[in-house]
Amino acid sequence: MQTSPRKTTHQVVYFAQSFHRGEPEQRSMVLAIGSQGYVETAARAHRDLHPEDGVAVYRALMDEPTPMSYRLVDYFSSELGEAWHEGFAPHYQHGLLE
Repeated sequence: MQTSPRKTTHQVVYFAQSFHRGEPEQRSMVLAIGSQGYVETAARAHRDLHPEDGVAVYRALMDEPTPMSYRLVDYFSSELGEAWHEGFAPHYQHGLLE
């Protein structure tokens, strides 16, 4: 008799990453990791202190490879006003807002 594989539930974690002038090739750093409320508050605070930085907020699953489990859930534009939207980089997971 075969047994079905047990489903595991993964904890969700959020992280915020800043991009200087919205460009990942420039200065980029992770600002906060934790609950969605904490991370979004930290993202807004960083963007307010450093208007030259755009800040992305991602959701990821614990104990899963990041490239397979993360999704962009919010983006706070830099003073240049860049935005990530549904049509941006459709072949990249991280280019799509939920």
